[in-house]
Amino acid sequence: MSPLRVAALQLRAENGQVERNLEHASPFIRRAVEQGAQLLLLPEFYSSGYLQSPAIWDAAESLDGPTVCFLKEEAARWHVHLGASILEADGDDFYNAFVLASPSGRIHRVRKRRAPSYEAYWFRGSVDDPCVIDCDLGRLSVGICADNHFGDMASYIERHQSQLHLMPHCYGVPRANPWTFPAELIEASRRQVEVLPVRYASHFGIPVVLANQCGPWTSPLPSPMGLLVRTDRFLGRSAIVSALGNRLRALGEEEEGVIVDTVELRPTRGRGDERIIAGAQGPWGWTALGDPLFATAALALKIGAMEWLARRSYERSEERRRSARRVHARGVIPTWPERILRASGNA
Repeated sequence: MSPLRVAALQLRAENGQVERNLEHASPFIRRAVEQGAQLLLLPEFYSSGYLQSPAIWDAAESLDGPTVCFLKEEAARWHVHLGASILEADGDDFYNAFVLASPSGRIHRVRKRRAPSYEAYWFRGSVDDPCVIDCDLGRLSVGICADNHFGDMASYIERHQSQLHLMPHCYGVPRANPWTFPAELIEASRRQVEVLPVRYASHFGIPVVLANQCGPWTSPLPSPMGLLVRTDRFLGRSAIVSALGNRLRALGEEEEGVIVDTVELRPTRGRGDERIIAGAQGPWGWTALGDPLFATAALALKIGAMEWLARRSYERSEERRRSARRVHARGVIPTWPERILRASGNA
């Protein structure tokens, strides 16, 4: 087996403040590098914040945008692999895209397969993305937040013989509401974040890195959910788990921080084991590897109904199309050193 030093960065993000969030991440990246990290994982939508309104389109970018430029520059500077998810504009559409930058400047992209619930108002699910990256470190699978909570992720991990699984999250919960999001479901969500990486690791025999946002979650929600639910906080609980299912490092719910440890990559075995894939399938489309009180028929129905409404809104939205075109009209973003020179008047 091949050892690899991995890091999860658990951070707070300011909505829409892309450059400020990236600047905030820099010292945490340096701390991870100083501890020998070779692969660093940032949370889902860290640079843009987890907005659930049309304002999130204003923080979208192309693969030439500020976040990808930042990832490439930091990866080259520290000679590491560095990954994060962005809201990517492609044509008239938006996608939740995880981008991994290598020290050489090469980037790899995985798009979130699902846009569940209210997320479907703002971006399209890729549906058929293979969720696997082949890079200098090995073969990595990537499940962006909700993709890990459904059973079909198992086939991508096992059939492609992934050696390490990455789980970038911005997993938040609303305030408790007995009619829409009872306290029992919030507790089940906390357990879900904790048990999911451990059970994935144990089931597939693969190390797992989960990086989640932390702190308050402040965002409007689209109707009808916005009439019934108020956002509250992210659940944190970032973790590094060994291929044996041992939680090597973990953070709590509120704290920002960096965790680093050494994991052993799973050796490839050729073809995947269909029994392993079948064992990860739960009812109602959920994975069997999560908390059973989270993976309920009622929650699946709520998510499905909201997603149906959201998709119809997204498809009809002219504002969405105009917003995507504005992203492309910005052109290529100058690198960080170029921006510093321009600001000082020395460019």
